[in-house]
Amino acid sequence: MQKAINKKASIRLKTDVEYRGKVSNVDAFMNVILVDAEEFENGRLSANYGKVVIRGDNVLYVKLESTL
Repeated sequence: MQKAINKKASIRLKTDVEYRGKVSNVDAFMNVILVDAEEFENGRLSANYGKVVIRGDNVLYVKLESTL
């Protein structure tokens, strides 16, 4: 995950909420800080945030955006 810093990612939580934004930082516990984050519920945009801190134990999966 350290290589994902400054790249865009989608993070799905166990509660089926998804956050999309740029990874600002990540630690050994998979806690992630996203900047320019958007929150999606049921596939629909529900909120925009400047910065979001996501606890690693809430993460279901992380999907990195491809750089093709």
